[in-house]
Amino acid sequence: MNTPVTRTTREMKKSNVLLVVNALKALNSATKADLAAQTGLSVATCGTVLNNLCLTGEVLSLALDASSGGRPAQRYACNPDFFSVLSLYVEGNNSACRMSALISSATGDVLQQLDTVHPSLSLEHFFSYISDILTRYPNLQAMGIGLPGVIVNGVVASCDISLFNDLPLVPMLQEKFGVFVQVGNDMNYTAYGFYRSNCPQETAPVAYLLQPEGECTGCGMVINGRVLQGASHFAGEVSHIPLTPAADEQIAERLGKIVVTLVAVINPVMVALSGPQIQAQDLVAIRRYCQNHLPAQHLPTLIYRPSIEQDYLQGIAELTLESYNFHLAFER
Repeated sequence: MNTPVTRTTREMKKSNVLLVVNALKALNSATKADLAAQTGLSVATCGTVLNNLCLTGEVLSLALDASSGGRPAQRYACNPDFFSVLSLYVEGNNSACRMSALISSATGDVLQQLDTVHPSLSLEHFFSYISDILTRYPNLQAMGIGLPGVIVNGVVASCDISLFNDLPLVPMLQEKFGVFVQVGNDMNYTAYGFYRSNCPQETAPVAYLLQPEGECTGCGMVINGRVLQGASHFAGEVSHIPLTPAADEQIAERLGKIVVTLVAVINPVMVALSGPQIQAQDLVAIRRYCQNHLPAQHLPTLIYRPSIEQDYLQGIAELTLESYNFHLAFER
């Protein structure tokens, strides 16, 4: 009697695919035995998954390993050309906007980086910019968009660039371009990019503060390797903390107050700080303020970042690739 395939069985198979793909990317190339050791799956299960992935072209069979007396093992690697990913962020306001884009392969290798400034951005310009990139990269299957605003379930609830306000941007882009789309907050992406490039094994909270022109400080937080979104995707909107400024308050004191608040709430092990109003030497005054208000054992490490660009783009690229791999596994 044939046992019907339950949803649980199907889900397990898809989960196995995700485990194998992620392990293969982490190892760059691997044998079935390597993947079994990395994932905890059996060699036979890894072999079945790899055979199916080779048929779709997502995984490539490489040369056989040198034999040590027995049968030489087949080595495998993810196919970097299986698809490409667009990571794009828009920054600025209604007066002027800048768009920065990164195109990467299925294995995360950078293919091209682009940058453009628009004195006055329109949706037509925005869509045209994406369309031009898709024309140049026809195998582009996923895009991640970063915006200075609050995004809830694919809808832009609020944004510093008003043309995006209330737009259901995820379904709009999916319908227009027919690719996987993810849209997120600028600071969440930036914090994750910083985390991945500086402390990817850290499980304690890590925070990232951005001080742009003006008083609207932004913050992103990563806890146990995951971005903290909050119940309504409002986590990190630290400009809403009612901090009463002193008459002659300097930017270092303002940021010091925010760091102290973060320590009291999430107790980060590390806080990165960036923005045009911050210089590396300001961290001395920020650290001194924190020392005056916190016990020494709770002080986080403060790190200056001269620009958010690479952290931002890396965060978009890695989170989009992670989400798309999950999407691929569960759409097979």
